[in-house]
Amino acid sequence: MKTFRILLASAAITTLMTSCLSNDDPYNAGFMFNKPAFVLSAYYANNQVDTISFFSYGNWTITRDATYNGSWCSFDYTSGKGGVLYTFPIHFEQNTTGQPRGAILHFADTDHPGDASAMLQYWQYATRGDGTLGNAPDVKTITGSDGSLFEFTYDAQHRPLSLRVIKEESMLHNLSLSYRDADSTMTVQDMANTLSSRFGNDYQPLWLEGSSDTIGYYSQYYSNGMPISAQNAFNLEHRSRFGSSTYYAFKLGGQSLNPDSLHLADSLRIARIHDDMATVTKFALHYSKADNRCQSVDVNQLVFGAEQCDPYQLLSLFRFCRNTSILSEVTTDNAADRISVSTTLNADRSVSRLTVASHGQEITYTFEY
Repeated sequence: MKTFRILLASAAITTLMTSCLSNDDPYNAGFMFNKPAFVLSAYYANNQVDTISFFSYGNWTITRDATYNGSWCSFDYTSGKGGVLYTFPIHFEQNTTGQPRGAILHFADTDHPGDASAMLQYWQYATRGDGTLGNAPDVKTITGSDGSLFEFTYDAQHRPLSLRVIKEESMLHNLSLSYRDADSTMTVQDMANTLSSRFGNDYQPLWLEGSSDTIGYYSQYYSNGMPISAQNAFNLEHRSRFGSSTYYAFKLGGQSLNPDSLHLADSLRIARIHDDMATVTKFALHYSKADNRCQSVDVNQLVFGAEQCDPYQLLSLFRFCRNTSILSEVTTDNAADRISVSTTLNADRSVSRLTVASHGQEITYTFEY
């Protein structure tokens, strides 16, 4: 596989200008970029547009790199005049290849070749902002043999728009989600609660906040009060001022959380707090070889049943919580509480059926796409 060389990955694009002055032919040549801010720009598999904005002293052209031509990128201008500020969109095809990919664009001053040039590099991850592979299908329904039903809808960028969880005609969860791209704001209507957050190009919140509830990432701490790196351990916490709160504590032991990285938490603590009473359960997590990124939802959230399933993690709104392999077994200090998990996959590696066995009972979840 070809290696995409990332050059000047952290360098901001400043004035890339060469001044060449003589009595016979005085001139200026160079490029100044407003957008993007850096030589290298990284995008998720479901990102589709950004902006190029720059000024060139001389007439200019854009050419694609011979190796990383970026045929998945398109833009309206390939040449222009000097002394003009150009601003135009660059469009990206959604990455459904299952692999990351790169593109390099070369800018050159046509009037004075060799005196001024610039380069932009684009990198598109194999995964969407929620950690799902870009070629993964969206789950429409999950039907449980225990009478549970999960219903999902998504937009064209595979961002979740709704989730309903029903069991035996009782509504357990009813979430509606909307995205305002103009100011990068998302809103979640969760029953009577309204929560909102800003998002980046991953369309993910760090915290969802409402009038009485907050859901988001929180640090764990060493005994000396110093925060633990999220690559080692972190919490996802549902905090409520008036109702029950739930804390999920993940231990990773030094694994990368970068996009496209594989990470598996080796343990999970769940603390449920109600009326100042807390119950804490520690789970050891064991994994199969099945990839958990091949469908739009985090299927590992089903192992505790519909009643205890966290809908926000099921939708993978907090992708760091999404272990990249499907569980095979969950154990506690009490051997009788062992949960075993088996999966049947479709040809595209998405989950067809997931069976959860515990305390002598089995629940089979059937997926439709």
